[in-house]
Amino acid sequence: MRKGSTLFIYTDGVPEATNAYEELFGTERLVKTLNQNPDAMPQQLLTNVHTAVNAFVGDAPQFDDLTMLAVTLLQ
Repeated sequence: MRKGSTLFIYTDGVPEATNAYEELFGTERLVKTLNQNPDAMPQQLLTNVHTAVNAFVGDAPQFDDLTMLAVTLLQ
């Protein structure tokens, strides 16, 4: 990793989060969410993804965890 780079790691529960129509959140939505604010610090990236997934799934029951880790190399 280069200085300023961010690493985002997630479990399969993130792209496999499902809405009431049984549609997956998917990798494309995940990438789009991350790219909305690519210079954000890790906590903001995690918040952005968590908010987007929650908005997508609504009240649909989930059967997997949502685990994410974001790290930015500052030096």
